[in-house]
Amino acid sequence: MGGNIGIEDATGKPLLGSFSGESSRLPVTFEGVTLGWVTGSPSATAALATLLNHFAARESERRALAGEVLHLYREVHLIEQLSEQLTALLDLGAVGTSALEQANRLIAASHGGILIMEEPGGPLRSVACFGPGAPLLPATSSLAASILERGIAEIVNDCASDPRGLASELSVHSIICAPLRAKQRTVGVIALANTNGNPYTTADLKLLNTIALQTAAAIENALLCSEMVDAVRDRAQLAAIQKELDTARTIQHSLVPRIFPPFPERTDFDMHAQMTSARAVGGDFFDFFLIDSDHLGVVIGDVSGKGIPAALYMAVTRTQIKTTALQGKSPEECLFDVNRVLVREKVSSMFATCFYGLLNTRTGEFRFCNAGHNPPYVLRASGELESIDLAGGIPLGLFEGRPYTGGVVQLAPNDALFLYTDGVSEATNNALDDFSDERLAASIRAAGSLPCRDILDCITRELLAFTDGAPQSDDITMLSLRLNHRYEPMN
Repeated sequence: MGGNIGIEDATGKPLLGSFSGESSRLPVTFEGVTLGWVTGSPSATAALATLLNHFAARESERRALAGEVLHLYREVHLIEQLSEQLTALLDLGAVGTSALEQANRLIAASHGGILIMEEPGGPLRSVACFGPGAPLLPATSSLAASILERGIAEIVNDCASDPRGLASELSVHSIICAPLRAKQRTVGVIALANTNGNPYTTADLKLLNTIALQTAAAIENALLCSEMVDAVRDRAQLAAIQKELDTARTIQHSLVPRIFPPFPERTDFDMHAQMTSARAVGGDFFDFFLIDSDHLGVVIGDVSGKGIPAALYMAVTRTQIKTTALQGKSPEECLFDVNRVLVREKVSSMFATCFYGLLNTRTGEFRFCNAGHNPPYVLRASGELESIDLAGGIPLGLFEGRPYTGGVVQLAPNDALFLYTDGVSEATNNALDDFSDERLAASIRAAGSLPCRDILDCITRELLAFTDGAPQSDDITMLSLRLNHRYEPMN
């Protein structure tokens, strides 16, 4: 570097090397703090000081990144714990308390509270809270009403200056509040607050929204189970029980998507689904959801058994699958985690077959995992019909720790998927003959060029003609998905 050099600590004590004669002395600094000194010839001193300054900055970046990764790991771990806890809870108070405890472990708060609305348009009531004094949000809170109306989370970091007059109803300085959305309905709000003036950030808002999604699903389950239990316990006459079962049927069908097309702004794919229960309530289920703009998840399943027990197990299974899938996990990872939770919290001998697939709408790649379910069909644009292989594992809820493997199918534009439960192929006529896989495949081929809704309508007509009035012995559920073209987002 052009001569001997020396390095000193911040106090001037020599650490390495030495230099005699006329020299230059430059500091090694980071963020305004002097870490040490370099002495030597001017050119060598300047070069080494620059290098050491660079090393100090890189080390600081490395430590900051390590701390960030550790913090994110802790957040993911705590959210996964919350998911497992909420799945097993059917009491509204227990659900609210568990959600607030985990939220407060991730987001600093002196107060917290959850308000729910048990019926659409009904009054809000507090189910859980923490912090000194009265509940954080009164049932008539203007902030809660605003969140419910708009369905959007909000941060208020200075309640005293908020134009809605929050200072008169809240004894805190800053508050963060998110809606509890279950399907198309907002069932309540969750809020955290501070009295010490520390502001909340958009990162806190994102975390609270994630917690709110899981909490809303658990509240939805608790409300459904409560209504069903109340129906059995409080109604003695057959007519009253039947009326409650009809209500339960409506509630169960509200848990699965009912509005088609579900994403009217998306023309790159077409989708339709339908479910017909053999009894007032049943164990079949389906769902679909956009994980992001490029990935569409589709689920279909069938719970062992029928009636109210199957419907309750269906509600828990479907909610757990969606909650886990929205974390962005692969199909095989998702079903592995769901199986673990269902086995650990098992209270009956029930289990569920399930098929979960993830379509990349940009590339047409369809990744999937099959937990003992009927293999779906792929209808190519050419008219060729293929059965998707059985990559996956055992049905959900049987044994813990069993592996699940994933598979992949490539879809081209105008290729279609057909998912179904065994109530379709095993539908029987008065002679007790099955509709059969062969008749189903022929029906799919015959209707293959039609829109997804018409495909299901054609197969339904074939089923009705075949059964010819014979009683329906099992739930019938079908889902069709066609890739119209590759997704190209708007700039």
